[in-house]
Amino acid sequence: MKILLAALAIVAVATPALADNDTPTRAQRAAVMKTLRAAGCTSPSNIERDDGGYEVDNARCKDGVYDITLSADLRMVSREKDTND
Repeated sequence: MKILLAALAIVAVATPALADNDTPTRAQRAAVMKTLRAAGCTSPSNIERDDGGYEVDNARCKDGVYDITLSADLRMVSREKDTND
């Protein structure tokens, strides 16, 4: 029983840390926003770290709303227009 409780405690402690792995740091978020502004985009609904880069949801750009993927060095990898407006 003690082993089971210890295992559950480890999972409970590790789970929030794993969930936060997708959340960019304040500095990373600022760098992503700087890149987006340079591309003429603002106000994303969400920014996540993904596959070594960043996934940006619903960024408002001059010509519409886009989901944007950035590489780890903040180069735009893809830009897909959101058709759910």
